[in-house]
Amino acid sequence: MSFIPGTRCRSTRPIVYPGGLVRRAASGTLVSSRENLGRKLLTVDFDGGQKLIVFAHEIEPAGEELGS
Repeated sequence: MSFIPGTRCRSTRPIVYPGGLVRRAASGTLVSSRENLGRKLLTVDFDGGQKLIVFAHEIEPAGEELGS
């Protein structure tokens, strides 16, 4: 699965972070991607205002039904 910055995506599960919770299926936009210690990390700007670094398995590309 390849993510390109600017791609719309959504969370595949609830994501807990120090400021609260991003609910499952929350929409966002991929900002950047990187690899560290063999793990793919992605920065996502969620529509709810959170900007988080998440693992690749925590998001998926958004389908056409979520496009705006």
